[in-house]
Amino acid sequence: MIGQEKLLNQINRMIDKGFPRFVIIAGNKNSGKKLIAKEIARKLDAHLIQSEIKVDEVREIINLSYRQVNPTVYLLPDTDKMSISAKNALLKITEEPPRRAYFIMTLEDAGNTLATLRSRGTILNIDPYTPDELLEYSEIKGYDLNEEEAEIVSNICTVPGEVDVLMRYDVLDFYKFIKTVVDNIGIVNGANAFKIGTRLNYKADDGGWDITLFMRAVMFIYRQKMIENPLSQYKESIRITSKYLSQLNITGIHKPSTIDMWILEMRAVNQVIEEEQ
Repeated sequence: MIGQEKLLNQINRMIDKGFPRFVIIAGNKNSGKKLIAKEIARKLDAHLIQSEIKVDEVREIINLSYRQVNPTVYLLPDTDKMSISAKNALLKITEEPPRRAYFIMTLEDAGNTLATLRSRGTILNIDPYTPDELLEYSEIKGYDLNEEEAEIVSNICTVPGEVDVLMRYDVLDFYKFIKTVVDNIGIVNGANAFKIGTRLNYKADDGGWDITLFMRAVMFIYRQKMIENPLSQYKESIRITSKYLSQLNITGIHKPSTIDMWILEMRAVNQVIEEEQ
């Protein structure tokens, strides 16, 4: 695994001392949490069973864990949205797991689970990836990046999974469209004159562009503009985009409306730039 040598060394030391029965792996979406869990199972020479996170499935693997005779890792992925009842069911087994059972849950933020679960688990944090590590990952995956594409990947991707997502697009077309939006957002009329809403992926099966990558690309372009002309409006555009990017990650938020609100704020700030030029 690229970029996780420190974490893997930590896991090796834990295995030498006796690996804990309940582990929480925390890290950004697509950062490799499940891959780390699989590596743990391999190092423990244990069978890996991945479960859904609904309460019935959690109870099913708990019952199964009492019947297993071989070392087994039970993986509960993406538990940020796990229900309270499912968390409580898991809480009971983590107090005293069966002798050959290891439970691993993954989530994006360790704060998204019960404090009692955190206190009983050993938290492993995915280390941040450097731009060089992401480019190394791109090379290993066989993505043939030109210089401009490599710069885009380095500046808007933060985890390997985002590189994979970006490579599904025509990267330069993706970036060109966003640059057009940035260059003209203070000129056009209407909340969604660029039809941005039709370009973005609001749900898993929408087929549009990833919202997070889109917003990060916007911020990168404004940072580039500030190098040439450090206008306060550019800095404010970055702040606004960062604010709405955080809001878009809130569970249950209406993303199309949030994007429209972002566009309106961006237009208001950038109209000032156009009037001054």
